[in-house]
Amino acid sequence: MQMIDILKQFKGVVDIPTEKEKLDSLDEQFRLMAKELLYGGYFLIEGEKRIYLDNIEFYYHEEMADGLKDPIMYHTNENEGKGKDIPYFELGRLNLHVSGVDVTFENPDKHYRASFLIRGFHIGCSAYDPHAYDSHSTHVYSEMLYMGVPLGKSIEIKWVNEKQPEKDTYIPKGEWRQNVAEYEYKEGKYSKIECNEKNFDSDKYFRYSGHVFKKCPRKWRFKKYDI
Repeated sequence: MQMIDILKQFKGVVDIPTEKEKLDSLDEQFRLMAKELLYGGYFLIEGEKRIYLDNIEFYYHEEMADGLKDPIMYHTNENEGKGKDIPYFELGRLNLHVSGVDVTFENPDKHYRASFLIRGFHIGCSAYDPHAYDSHSTHVYSEMLYMGVPLGKSIEIKWVNEKQPEKDTYIPKGEWRQNVAEYEYKEGKYSKIECNEKNFDSDKYFRYSGHVFKKCPRKWRFKKYDI
């Protein structure tokens, strides 16, 4: 399946009435997309370098006042727009930011932002090479985009279909997104829920830059089973 077709499978949850139903639907949609992205092909850069996805995180945010929010997401009216409307990315756009590279699948008609972050990957000819696994998401910049291409020539990036071997019973299991905190809405803005060190539980909290935060309960991170 082509990358664009994988992204087109996503329908959003704008028309679903309750938050629980929205989140249940997103869990299932992201799981199915993750299986295709992790086991259905690879990025081919300049016709020679293969980038296999090993670890991806999904993000989803509705711009309507009463919509489902994902406050950590960068490309929203609230964050990058500073409260103003910003254009929607076209389907399959690469969005570079401080955490790495997102592949976007937003919808201007339904007013939602959606993307997945390439959190972990490997370079090679084999779909399975845990020894080559790179967990530094910002390294994608150099491997995918900084190719020493001369001025006047664009970089060629393709998605190549390649059905990869997988366990017959394998179903991608969602995990908490790396260093993504749960937010609360107070005094007109969203803030991370910060906790103290007392009774630290790594299943519920994480440490980051000298602080302890409550983990976001949305398990939208998916990895290959062997990394």
